[in-house]
Amino acid sequence: MPATTNTGLWSQADVPHRGWHCVGVEDIRPDGQPEDETEYATCQMCGNERIRFVHMMEHPEFDRVVEAGCVCAEKMSGDYVNPRLQEGRLRKKASRKARWLRRKWRTSHKGNHYLNVDGMNLVVFPAKFKPGRWCFRVDGDFSRSTYASHDEAKLALFEEFWERLSD
Repeated sequence: MPATTNTGLWSQADVPHRGWHCVGVEDIRPDGQPEDETEYATCQMCGNERIRFVHMMEHPEFDRVVEAGCVCAEKMSGDYVNPRLQEGRLRKKASRKARWLRRKWRTSHKGNHYLNVDGMNLVVFPAKFKPGRWCFRVDGDFSRSTYASHDEAKLALFEEFWERLSD
């Protein structure tokens, strides 16, 4: 019987095992995609072929970014708190975004859909000088772009809203 080989970077002597830092985390599942249709990534450190949240790890003595799963990111960085927090935040964002369009939006006296969420007033409205296009406003700040549909504007509004929650 042939010996099994570890395809991950942990088994390579020239790859540092400690002292890494995370430069970003990405959720690779597209919005609304069912779990069974997701093309998961592979952790480059251990070879685990089923990671949804990819932690991009850098090391001053290694010349490329390594894409790792949460457990490997913890071991690589020596940080056993933040990788799970980052992943939890992305899970929460995906969950809230999946429900965003189905929320009960209120209608203003001007006929615009709006929400008051986490102390912010969020509004979607037709673009004034571009018929058939949509804009949004978060509190007093207007979107710089216009959007082809009402739902597209609501999803762009969600991204802006989420960024403000992070600040």
